[in-house]
Amino acid sequence: MLLPAGVTVAPARDAGYTIRSEGPNSTIGGTLYRLGLPPGRSLEDGLSELTQLLPRSLVDENHIYTPDDFLCDDDGCAAHEMIGWSGWPSIYAPRIGMIDTGINQNHSALSGQDLTIHQADLGGREAAGRKHGTAIAAMLIGKLDDRVPGLLPNASLVAVEAFHRGYYGEQADVFSLARAFDILLAADVSVVNMSFSGPRNLVLEDLVVRAHERGVALVAAAGNGGPGAEAAYPAAFESVLAVTAVDHNQRVYRQANQGPYINFAAPGVRVWTAASISGGRLKSGTSYAAPFVTASLAVQRLRTPSLELEQTISEMARCAKDLGEAGRDPVFGHGLIPAPGQCFVDEPKFLPASQE
Repeated sequence: MLLPAGVTVAPARDAGYTIRSEGPNSTIGGTLYRLGLPPGRSLEDGLSELTQLLPRSLVDENHIYTPDDFLCDDDGCAAHEMIGWSGWPSIYAPRIGMIDTGINQNHSALSGQDLTIHQADLGGREAAGRKHGTAIAAMLIGKLDDRVPGLLPNASLVAVEAFHRGYYGEQADVFSLARAFDILLAADVSVVNMSFSGPRNLVLEDLVVRAHERGVALVAAAGNGGPGAEAAYPAAFESVLAVTAVDHNQRVYRQANQGPYINFAAPGVRVWTAASISGGRLKSGTSYAAPFVTASLAVQRLRTPSLELEQTISEMARCAKDLGEAGRDPVFGHGLIPAPGQCFVDEPKFLPASQE
């Protein structure tokens, strides 16, 4: 429950609701509470009652979000070599944000890199492991000469560990995600990578809208629920770029979500990235496609700072390689994202560094 500044939580407490965690949130303004229901009260009844008790509040279930990854197996993964990311894009040093699980900053790919790690308030719960977060961080800023090199080894990465161990394994709730947004917006990042998904949530939606209004680009994994799954969030929010995964033959990942909210496709099947302790592993999932779009967008914003975010995204969409049905479609979105400075159509607006 979010309460605006100056509004007391006393009516909820007096009605028997337990305050499990609370904290100020500058992104949306006010105080965020993680509440427990009174004995015998259903979730639906609780949401209705709290809305009546505190009409200025924003109340929703404290939804759970999980990483969008699967370890590769023999029949579900294939190599990818598609967007030609090499050479000059790696010299750029944008400031990128990331919300994920724990990160092993001592991994050889990340040791000595410009990586700042923050811990979100987990409400006393046990922090999640470091497999997923380490892999995504290495994809973004891993050393160029490491066994698992990153897309932007010179970039600054501000990461927030917002996941805890719970019923669904590694999971984050809206309370922790809200704190992560606060940290990243205060850190002045240009793009935020969110390689996780879950249900729609009113508080999360408000966070996304306010971040977008401040000019921060948001990129999220499309989800691994399969072609018939419901829309996954935060990817399905209008101001978030939803990324699906394709293999080296440009076929969509068989477990990827589909729907009109898909914006781009990127390599996400049998991706070689960091393991939690050392070395690397092959992994698949829309989680691993999202960093390609995050990195490309971060470089484009750095190279063309005068362009509005919407203009930059429109040009990336124009330059994407159309896959599937002609035009934007619910499987591939606008198509395969190109590396910065490349374009799959005529007369690219973004030129290679040598032509600037």
